[in-house]
Amino acid sequence: MHFKELDTFKLGDAVHFHDHLNPGIFHGDNLRDDVRQKLLIIAEDFVEHLGISDLDVADITISGSNAAYTYTAHSDIDLHILVDMQGFEDDDVYRELFDAKKTVYNDQHDIMINGYEVELYVQDSNLPVISLGEYSVLNDRWIKLPRKRKADLDQMATKLKFRKIYKLATYALHSKTPDKIQNVLRTLKKYRQAGLDNVGEFSPENLAFKALRSKGIIKKLYDKLNDLHSEILSLPENDSNVLDKKTLNIDDLARKHRVSKDYLLDQLMKGIGIESEHTNNFDIAAEIALDHLGEDPNYYVLLKKANLEECGYIPSESERNDPRFKTALTVDITPNSIKDNARKLGSNIQRDGRPPLLRP
Repeated sequence: MHFKELDTFKLGDAVHFHDHLNPGIFHGDNLRDDVRQKLLIIAEDFVEHLGISDLDVADITISGSNAAYTYTAHSDIDLHILVDMQGFEDDDVYRELFDAKKTVYNDQHDIMINGYEVELYVQDSNLPVISLGEYSVLNDRWIKLPRKRKADLDQMATKLKFRKIYKLATYALHSKTPDKIQNVLRTLKKYRQAGLDNVGEFSPENLAFKALRSKGIIKKLYDKLNDLHSEILSLPENDSNVLDKKTLNIDDLARKHRVSKDYLLDQLMKGIGIESEHTNNFDIAAEIALDHLGEDPNYYVLLKKANLEECGYIPSESERNDPRFKTALTVDITPNSIKDNARKLGSNIQRDGRPPLLRP
């Protein structure tokens, strides 16, 4: 999605009104039996994942768009495990624990019910749920029956909110730091929750968040976060038998680059010597060298040249005629340059070839 697409914002990306409940979840006004049984199994598995023995679950509910007439193809099934948080001595610690467990569980599981993703939450049973509808999966009855009505929607305010949170999301997608993406995701969550608390499901903040989600931006943020975490925890596989690209042999390289096999074999042996500094495995060193030669048959010639120019190396007398050091020698730079310059200063070079330090 490009920035200019902000002008194509439509409220239909966030909310759509239906004349009936989602038939993939409800049969008439009641939760489908097969869906209810599956949701109960999912909830039981999630509670076991929480790892709290004898957790007192007050109820298991679904709420949000899929418990109302405003569902879309992108709506989740928000499955809530209601727990009395006041029953814990340090409820703030447990809230953080449940949030962390919820995030891990949702990340590790891709649970779908008739094409709709199931998102699990731990909800404090003492706090009200701001939703058009709420259904008790545990007791198989409506707690809050949704109404077929159209709300007053502030389209202009929603569009402005959408622009604001889209800019935040764009900033995060260009970041290379997981912490920045996590901070933006937390900000988006708080932003949405503030709208839910103040106005409800049709708040500009919540509608803008839903529009962002329907365009796949929220998923991109989580995918980027996962990729960065994997990158941080990974080490490039220099010593692996499996490399990303197919390794070409000498015959393949000769055909590809239209150079002689003898030249490539010479470059390969030089490359193996260089790559052996990074691995003790001869086969791996050879494979890495072949991969580099697949990119450029002169890879190691250019590498040597770059190293010489970078360090300012002056070849010795025995290396004068070696073609590898051709670019390091000029009319003014010869194997005897250091010695000649030291002699002009009335000094001799040290035995290892270094000029002496000048002293007053």
